[in-house]
Amino acid sequence: MVHGGEQLTRIAFGVPAASEADRVDALRLLEADSELHAEWILGLAMNRAAPDEVLRRVFTVDPLPEARHWLPHYRLPPRTAEAAVAHPDPRVRAMLAQNCSVPSAVLAVLVEDPEPRVRRIAASTACESGVELPAELTVRLATGPEARMRYWAAGLRGLPEQARLVLAEDPHPRVRAAAINSWSWPRLRPEVRAAAEGDPDPEVREAVARATHVDVPLPTTVEGFLAETDGRRRYDAASTAPVETALARLLAAHEDSSLRLGAARDPHVPATIALGLAADPEPSVRLAVSLRPDVTEAQRTAIDYTLQQGREPVPPWVKERFDDPDALREIAASSHVLLRRGVTRAPELPADVVERLAADDDYFVRLMLCENDHAPHELLMEMFADRRGLSWGMLAYRRNFARPGLARFADDPNHRLRYAALFDPEAQPELVDRLSYDEEDLVRRHAAADPRLPLPRLVELLGGDGLPRSGAGNPALPAGLMHRLLDVAGVVPY
Repeated sequence: MVHGGEQLTRIAFGVPAASEADRVDALRLLEADSELHAEWILGLAMNRAAPDEVLRRVFTVDPLPEARHWLPHYRLPPRTAEAAVAHPDPRVRAMLAQNCSVPSAVLAVLVEDPEPRVRRIAASTACESGVELPAELTVRLATGPEARMRYWAAGLRGLPEQARLVLAEDPHPRVRAAAINSWSWPRLRPEVRAAAEGDPDPEVREAVARATHVDVPLPTTVEGFLAETDGRRRYDAASTAPVETALARLLAAHEDSSLRLGAARDPHVPATIALGLAADPEPSVRLAVSLRPDVTEAQRTAIDYTLQQGREPVPPWVKERFDDPDALREIAASSHVLLRRGVTRAPELPADVVERLAADDDYFVRLMLCENDHAPHELLMEMFADRRGLSWGMLAYRRNFARPGLARFADDPNHRLRYAALFDPEAQPELVDRLSYDEEDLVRRHAAADPRLPLPRLVELLGGDGLPRSGAGNPALPAGLMHRLLDVAGVVPY
């Protein structure tokens, strides 16, 4: 008997009816296919409808297939993360502890894992991701015997204030340094501050220096600027300080192009002086002049500026006008493409501004507008169909991406639009079934994971030449069949 993987699963799992001999033979072949078992296990692990009993069985599998490729990175369903905590392999639990999307209750279990490496990774993830752990747990970590855990405890949300202050007196210098900052410093007892200032460890003294640092005003005069020896402060003064006119002239004529760039950006430099840089030999300086708020559209258009590759930050003065509808209209009509791109970031855009930006002749203006909640459906669909870049699929989750009616694209030559048809809540099972045979892998995979897919076809796709991972991840897969897949894969009952 020779069958393809899809036909084998139909026979083995009773769709359609087959003789008992055929079913036994099909099961024997499926039981021998370890690669297929791995695909089922991965699909079930990510199936948001999998019962707890199924997930607990999945996370007894050792080794867990491809764990390093997905467990630390994917946004796991909460129940999947809860089941994974019990995996017998500490390496798997360590991978789970790296995942910043796991619920705080899961991290709380992992920071008290019997394996030290798991505990440390979980504590660092909670600290770096700002996850708030129960106060009593943070206190246990802060008072425990392990210096690394006390170090991470110093940065945990939920650690009571008194426990945080006690860490500034910890025997380990790295912990003391972590506990000393601008918040804790004024709250420490005088004798603790004195000890920290004279601490033999340089890391602690550096923490004290940061905690007690007071910003010195930037120079605004020629004399003050010439006396300044810190290169970073000289640039900050050139680009942000309320410089006097004499210093503005010195900066605009300076041989150092970074200081001329600062002068071109500094809103306190008079426009008459800044416009003297409109023909500067440095392209970045000319671009900075062209983006100033005090330059007229005629002056802006006359500047020979060059756009850099990649995204440019939104000019601060444009951000300051985000709440002014008339200013947004004016900026959206600018001849300067970077200003039009910048205005797409405004959280509230008037309808007429949205309409203008959606029709802009600059591709990146339209693209950046798609990241705004006000982007119209038509533009989202245009970019969804043709956008260059890896994140085009996220456009389907924008607020104005209208899903009803997308089934009309089921036969479109563009495979992205056929994929979009699967987002239509009114798409019928027959359409999903048809798209599960699509020539494009993306379309087939999403059809295989669609809960509207008819069960006979779903069972077929669990086979080795189908889409076993997507099929096992389909939330409409019956729980009994989930268990049956694990039985065939040799996973013991929990």
